Amino acid sequence: MSETDGFDPTPDQNELRASVRSFARRELASTYLARAQSTEFPWKPLHSLGELGLLQLLCPPEFGGPPEPAYVGAGIAVEELAHADFNIANVLIPPLIISYILSQFGSGEQQQTWLPPLCAGETFVALGLTEPEVGSDAASLRTRATRVDGGWLINGEKTSITAVPHAQACVVFARTGGRGARGVSAFLVPLDAAGVSQASIPDPGWKPIGRGSIGFDDVYVPESAMIGGEGEAFSTVMAGFDFTRPLLALTAIGAAQASIDDAAAYVRDRQAFGAPLAAFEGVSFPLAEHATRLVAARSLCYQALQRRERGEAHTALAAMCKWLGPRTSMEAAHDCLLLMGHYGYTTDNPMEQRLRDIMAVEIADGTAQVQKIIIARELFGRDFVPYRSAGQAAPSPRDG
Repeated sequence: MSETDGFDPTPDQNELRASVRSFARRELASTYLARAQSTEFPWKPLHSLGELGLLQLLCPPEFGGPPEPAYVGAGIAVEELAHADFNIANVLIPPLIISYILSQFGSGEQQQTWLPPLCAGETFVALGLTEPEVGSDAASLRTRATRVDGGWLINGEKTSITAVPHAQACVVFARTGGRGARGVSAFLVPLDAAGVSQASIPDPGWKPIGRGSIGFDDVYVPESAMIGGEGEAFSTVMAGFDFTRPLLALTAIGAAQASIDDAAAYVRDRQAFGAPLAAFEGVSFPLAEHATRLVAARSLCYQALQRRERGEAHTALAAMCKWLGPRTSMEAAHDCLLLMGHYGYTTDNPMEQRLRDIMAVEIADGTAQVQKIIIARELFGRDFVPYRSAGQAAPSPRDG
């Protein structure tokens, strides 16, 4: 159903969906479980995404990208990839984010150095925003960059960072001025620099991508490492990040759709009391309900991405996607597993793996509670922060 749900795709978008679907189901689906249960980073699939042109979707034309950033195309790509392999879909999103940052705000030198290998799937650049005591209230981050001769010294710690064990560099958000969002700058930091330390975080899902922390102990970076202007990381680099939320939601939706497809095939074939399980309303109705909710969540995501392409406001809509999509997908994957009984619960079946993978999307880029704060703020005005105590700075909800 996903070809036309919620928006009218262009011929190019239909062609992109067909191409990604063919690749994903031919090359990824049968080996999803093996990769999902391994901690080996999927460099070969990432390279294949570069060959397909998916890593370039948000790059300028001189680096192989389309005439305009293809946000809807990115959504199509991650949804189709997630149907076959949730982790490969999510290994695509960080390069899209970093290529967007460098294309929009990076210097010519930064673009020439990092975009070609990034778009070829030969290197990986992480995004360092979340800290041990600072998650969605990112404007309160404590990592600090201090100006020295010729550059900056960075001190602090980032945590819950995607693909840290495998990344070659990280876009690090650090405080260069006073309190609040206006005192934060962004730096492109090679992770082999002196003073950088790393540690992995064990997770029940997302294993081939990995998650970890980065420590910075007087890490020197030259002036040229800064992305954009000093103190402008939130007003420029972070300001355009709403597109990541529908992308993450679509990875959950793609995986949940795969669970519905698998469960539907199972209950068509499985016999009980002289009839296929699908003949019983207690089995068919839950699948019908989840299929309907996924259509609604999917539609919301493509509406947000279309607004992005048209340059229209979509902050509230993106937060709605990030709240509704993972929740709907989690409920669908859970019920599909139950409909398949013990067979769905075994680690030899992708049902339980998808459930653990999808759960990560409920947390990444802000939990459901954070998304509701954003929606309320957009509905009632940016000064509407009901939990804020007197004199406390309003948060800038964002999770790394």
